[in-house]
Amino acid sequence: MTDSYLYNGQSPDDHVASCPDCSAAIALLDGPETAAEPPPSLREAVMSLARRRRSPALVPVATVAVPYAEQVALMDDLLAELSAPDWEAPIARHGTIRGLVEHLAANDETVARFMGVAGAGVTTMAAPIHRRWRDQAGSLLQRVSAGTEVLLDVEVALAGPSPTPVRAPLRQAMVQRTFETWTHADDIRAATDRSRAAPRPEHVRMIAEFGLALLPRAMKGPRRDVSATVVLTGPGGGTWTVPLSPASDHVGVLVSADAVDFCRLLANRWLPDCFPYAAEGDPGLARDLIRAAATLGCD
Repeated sequence: MTDSYLYNGQSPDDHVASCPDCSAAIALLDGPETAAEPPPSLREAVMSLARRRRSPALVPVATVAVPYAEQVALMDDLLAELSAPDWEAPIARHGTIRGLVEHLAANDETVARFMGVAGAGVTTMAAPIHRRWRDQAGSLLQRVSAGTEVLLDVEVALAGPSPTPVRAPLRQAMVQRTFETWTHADDIRAATDRSRAAPRPEHVRMIAEFGLALLPRAMKGPRRDVSATVVLTGPGGGTWTVPLSPASDHVGVLVSADAVDFCRLLANRWLPDCFPYAAEGDPGLARDLIRAAATLGCD
């Protein structure tokens, strides 16, 4: 080589001899028959990025697959950061973070079984719950991403505490999977003194629409022949008029609130009596709507 290739005054041979990274690279080139195992941290980083960048071919499929892929990747990264004591940290409703992830995997199984994910619901105690959850979620994502728009209209059971599961199209079930994964990631962040994080605005809007579609059947008491207008503000906001019965003939109340707060209310992470909202019209109906919305979570 000529002097123009000197590196900080060193010849190439001198540089390789003094640089561990270059020495390792040369060793790999000299021995291509030896397979080099990438470090676990690199593999996890690449897999996490791949999940984020997954791009299903069909736009309608991508609409529900991409938000779920993002939340799975964020949860995966979060769980990878936890220390051994963190896994046993107390958390509301599910005892510990470990119990919460087991609960999330069990709810994911509802859709995974429908999609024919191999091994869905099979408990392999030798595998850590982080890996069991991630493998099932990744397989579910692959199956949905490879599906068609027709499949998104097939009804499946939604996760939830009711003994009689609500049935809805697969597209709504995937929004619910996104919603619950985000909610439980925020639960873990709160339990480990991390800051909460909201989904992208377009995904917040999708979650809000999912909850509003379920709201009429969640209302208790006599059916009211009115509609409710819900105005959500901030990122992901919008305006929806929700018929509370097939015979709804006028708007009985207008309720306005922050969009992300409303999604957290849907997850029952806001107590209804403490939830910040404004109402015009029937105040009793407004309170009933807020209480009903808080029952739509998956715990």
